[in-house]
Amino acid sequence: MGFLDTLRRTLGADSSTTSGAAVPLAVVAPEGLTEDAGPTVPAGQYDRAQWHKKLKRILDELPGSRLEWDALIYEARALELDPEWVAQAQREEFLLLVRRIVADRVVTESEHRKLDLARELLGVPEAEAEATLHAIVAEAESFFGKPVRDA
Repeated sequence: MGFLDTLRRTLGADSSTTSGAAVPLAVVAPEGLTEDAGPTVPAGQYDRAQWHKKLKRILDELPGSRLEWDALIYEARALELDPEWVAQAQREEFLLLVRRIVADRVVTESEHRKLDLARELLGVPEAEAEATLHAIVAEAESFFGKPVRDA
């Protein structure tokens, strides 16, 4: 029979042992396979690294990248990333964002808006964000020996 015999042999059902019985095939519906696809595999190191890279990019490009935020969060759920790991990655990226903004010792109005939007998206309480900002600014001023100022 050609193709069907080859398919049966490939799938492990030898045509000589099936006695002509039809091999059930999985039907693909618009919502996915109708049969159980098996256990899901949690995200690997590559998936986490790519998601983290996307998080960093979206935060760096705020407010222009605001529309990508919901998709990023859905992607984290779809990849079954550990919520604690996601929260930790978000906190770390917020700290790094503050450091990148303060690095030139001048904080512009657009950078203020970026930080505030990032804080809102990440769910960082305002008091915690202010404490973080003050600590990083103090660290930068100590390091550079010059004040960080608003533009």
